[in-house]
Amino acid sequence: MSRVLVIPDLHNPATHSGALAFCRDLYEKHDCNKVVFIGDIVDHQAISFHAKNPECLGPKNEYELTLHCLKPWVKAFPNAVVTIGNHDRRVLRLAESVSIPKVYLRDFADVWKTPDWRWVEDVVIDDVYYFHGEGRSGLHPAYNAMKDFLMSSVMGHCHSASGVKWSANPTRRTFGLDTGCLIDIDAYQFAYGRHMRSRPMLSAAVVIDGVPQHVICPCGLREKYHKSRFVKRPK
Repeated sequence: MSRVLVIPDLHNPATHSGALAFCRDLYEKHDCNKVVFIGDIVDHQAISFHAKNPECLGPKNEYELTLHCLKPWVKAFPNAVVTIGNHDRRVLRLAESVSIPKVYLRDFADVWKTPDWRWVEDVVIDDVYYFHGEGRSGLHPAYNAMKDFLMSSVMGHCHSASGVKWSANPTRRTFGLDTGCLIDIDAYQFAYGRHMRSRPMLSAAVVIDGVPQHVICPCGLREKYHKSRFVKRPK
């Protein structure tokens, strides 16, 4: 059986500055032996079919900054599984839109310098299904996925959804786990959501021997992972 740390949507370079410390602490506290990034490792604001924020970097500069931001994550978690998210695959979608076949494109591990990260569509560990969640929505998206797949399911994608919801029948119990996200809600990449009623939930999860624990990131004012504790101030 496995002790899995589940790291939700990071959207580098727009990741909360306390997210890495929070995830490292969770990994150590629960003595984890596996790591699953649930997708949207990168944001790709500059490569999108949607309207771009006027503050947006160009594609090359965004790539270089994102690569820089990913390095400490690769160092902290050198062996991991990534369930590919819709933002991760934006380059592929754009290439497909102009009829460029995959043979001309580099794979994710090469692009992001993650030789020991395994980039997959989904993965099953201890009879629990992990996937990004693209196309899912609603109040309890992971719970709805669990009912569709007939097995316990873990997903990200829906930033405002977080927590565990259970179901049981006479022979087994199953759960749906929404992991939330670890984004910097003040970043320009998320300006579109500042007036929405449902706000992002910063959190992560561990799944110990197939049993989930959802963990809120204490990142409010005067809490352990508040941004002010991680931003380097000029001397």
